[in-house]
Amino acid sequence: MTMLEDGENEVAGAPGTIIQSVVVAASVLEALAAAGKPVRLTELAEQLGEAKARIHRHLTTLRSVGLVDQDRSSERYRLGWKLVNLGQAAADQFEIRAVAEPFLLRLRDLAHQTVVLSVPVNGEAMVTMVMESANLVTISVRQGARLPAHASAQGRIALAFSSPELQKRILARKLPQLTPRSITDPALIRARLQQIRDQLYEHAPGDTLLGISTLAAPLLDHEDRLVGIVALVGSEQDIPAPARPEQLRLVQACAAAISAKLHATAYRRIGIGRDSAFDLD
Repeated sequence: MTMLEDGENEVAGAPGTIIQSVVVAASVLEALAAAGKPVRLTELAEQLGEAKARIHRHLTTLRSVGLVDQDRSSERYRLGWKLVNLGQAAADQFEIRAVAEPFLLRLRDLAHQTVVLSVPVNGEAMVTMVMESANLVTISVRQGARLPAHASAQGRIALAFSSPELQKRILARKLPQLTPRSITDPALIRARLQQIRDQLYEHAPGDTLLGISTLAAPLLDHEDRLVGIVALVGSEQDIPAPARPEQLRLVQACAAAISAKLHATAYRRIGIGRDSAFDLD
């Protein structure tokens, strides 16, 4: 660690350097976004594993530039108005849904199951698009729903590609046993996260809700950063454990095709190349 001229700590990173205060500020904004409601300083500091004084300094600074607001009556913090404009600008420049949509439609039609697109938010997965199957009985997922980091396929993928610091914070919490199959042992989850990074998929039969099964794969960019998660969602009868080879092939081929649009090479490195089923050019 080195010290910059203005007294800011600088941590070695790849490439270049990482300014720690910016990392903390980003974590504050992500936590406020994930909360979905105004949050007290104490609650925010506990969630981030930081001292109240440090988080208060960041909140004060973020508030001064319009990225955070504070309710005068409750003193709770929420995202600021300026982030609306920034979010819209980011969406205009990079819209993962627009890139992924034709591939997700193809996956739904080939797999005959509901397809869900999620994005990583503070170590969890948030549903941004749902394409229901044409089956007589379908499994639906609410858009905007947050999927638990420890007890869902999408959540574990989001956690697997999160920073070690964020993983440590999440796994230090009390992890609820949503069903008898939910994994709550941090050691088992850590092993599972490494497996996800190696094999580029995750299967969660009955982890979140008994009878419901999810098979998911990460969407990666050219630096192997997670930008989204594609998943098949259905009954355990339709998506059994272990995963059917054809279903796994389709999910990973879809994720690989979308990732290739973002110039990722991760899928090619594990031997998953171009699949004609998703050749949409």
